[in-house]
Formats: sequence, C-alpha cells, structure tokens
Amino acid sequence: MRQPPIAATSARNGESPLLALVKDVIDGLGTLLAGHVRLARVELAGDVARASRRVALVSLLVAVALLGYALACIAAALALGRWMPAPLAFLAVGGAHVVGAGVALWWLLTRAAAPLLGESAAELDRTVSTLKASARAAPPESERRFDRLASHEVA
Repeated sequence: MRQPPIAATSARNGESPLLALVKDVIDGLGTLLAGHVRLARVELAGDVARASRRVALVSLLVAVALLGYALACIAAALALGRWMPAPLAFLAVGGAHVVGAGVALWWLLTRAAAPLLGESAAELDRTVSTLKASARAAPPESERRFDRLASHEVA
C-alpha cells in the first residue's frame, strides 16, 4: 500500500507546503535511485550467467583442442617412425579435432559480447538527461523561491 505524499501529511502538520514538496521530490529521487540499483542487480545477474556459459564453452573447446593436439602428436610420431597407414588415420582424427576446435574458438571469441549493464546504463543516462533538462528549464522565479525557502523567508 502506497503512503500519501509527504506534502499532504506535512501540510496538515503545519509545515510549509513548499518544504513538504521538496521532501517529496527527495523521496521520489531516492525511490528512483533504488529502482536503478534493483535494475542493475537483476541485469548484473543475467550478465554473470551469460559470462559463465561463455567461460564453460571456451573451457570445453580448449579441452577438445588439447585432445586433438595429443592425437595429432601421437599420429605424427607413429607416422614418422613406421611409415604405415594406421598413424595417418590418427593424424586425420587429431587434425580434425584441432581444426574444428580452432574454428569454433575463432567464432566464439570474435563474436561481439553484449555490454555489461547495458539497460541500466541507458536508463540512468535517460534519467540524468531528464533531470538536467528540467533543471535548465526551471524559471528564475522558482530559483528565487527556493533561495527564500533555504533562508526561511517564505511568506
């Protein structure tokens, strides 16, 4: 259940409505920042999950490449030592592993990774732009009223 704005309750308590509105604005900014933090946490959890899947896939492909390298080395040694067709089969299998893992690793590592916290950063940029635009659009009279409020000269 949402509580009534501070301005409504403070005006009843004899507090200046302008001061109550300033409190409402500050409360709203706090809520906005808390929302940005929650969004960043959710987005960061998704980014960590994607990064961990990528690390697992790279690890698997490195293991396949090592297996292929081992088979290629055994095949090359047997081929050079005996000049028999069977080692050439080992060489073909090992070479296929090395080429396949190399192509897969190249494809994985050249893909553009999604930017971390992309949506949170974009949302924060929009909020900052909106706040800056509203600050620039504020008329000088409101600034004078705020200065009087700060010096307790409110009529």
